[in-house]
Amino acid sequence: MPVSPNVIALIGFGEAGSAIARGLAAEGGWRGVSKPGDNAPRRVIAIDTALDKDARGTALGKEARRLDVAISADYTAALSEADLVICAVQGEFARDAALSAAPLLKKGALYLDLCTVTGKMSEEDRSEIGKGAGHYIDVAVMGGFFSSGIKAQMLVAGEGAEPLVAWMNQNGFVASYLGPKPGSASAVKMMRSVIVKGIEALAVESFVAAERQGILPEVLACLGDIDARTFAGSLKMLMQTHIVHAHRRWEEMGLVARTLRETGVEPLMTEAIEKSHRRTVDAHVAPADGKVPSVEEALKILSEKVVRGR
Repeated sequence: MPVSPNVIALIGFGEAGSAIARGLAAEGGWRGVSKPGDNAPRRVIAIDTALDKDARGTALGKEARRLDVAISADYTAALSEADLVICAVQGEFARDAALSAAPLLKKGALYLDLCTVTGKMSEEDRSEIGKGAGHYIDVAVMGGFFSSGIKAQMLVAGEGAEPLVAWMNQNGFVASYLGPKPGSASAVKMMRSVIVKGIEALAVESFVAAERQGILPEVLACLGDIDARTFAGSLKMLMQTHIVHAHRRWEEMGLVARTLRETGVEPLMTEAIEKSHRRTVDAHVAPADGKVPSVEEALKILSEKVVRGR
């Protein structure tokens, strides 16, 4: 069935919640007109337990009122009016939010869980919402609300979520349907975060050391070979050649760690990389003929012979 909410509730009115509210309230956006034949105005309500408790809470309250969003610090009966509930709290508070919201949801209300959670945590959230009258939808945000606002790319997973994705794309969001299994969208985000947050930490370590040596522009310029191909393509190439060149790269990272220490930078990430490469060296998977395997072959070797569970 088509999705056409009249009341949207935001749980959490921080960077994500407020960005979504601004997008919904934009000229020509969801707040612009009501459904044909519906006399009730479209409304956004919000819940944020930090409301007016400190400087941040005061600021988010002002922003909510500026956007004509009725905001509360408590989970009140007003939540039962919502057709669509968007939970955008920190992952550690996701289950608390689900526990508090579930008893108040009206029958058939869609509960969009935007929190960064593990697969098990997503299942726990879904279980709580399922105990009430709501319908749980797993949503993973792939971009940043700070830079993209409501246009931050989202993956959506859950049974019957296709009409929701269609509504989202018609009302300012940028969403893609992943499949019917809740938790799968969150899992994709977690694996993405391994790469993106890892690179973030690497950039901190490398750029600080480069700046201290007065060579940061040159370091940035020498990344042009990666710019010349797709990012995903570069990562796949590195994984394939890792099978062949792990020993050389392991030795190099030992010298890199020494360089960072000489610059006064603790090589936290670099030492982890050195250890990771040594693991591959110790697995003795380098091909005798020096031939770089295909992506599929490299993944099979790494999964079966190198990256093992405890």
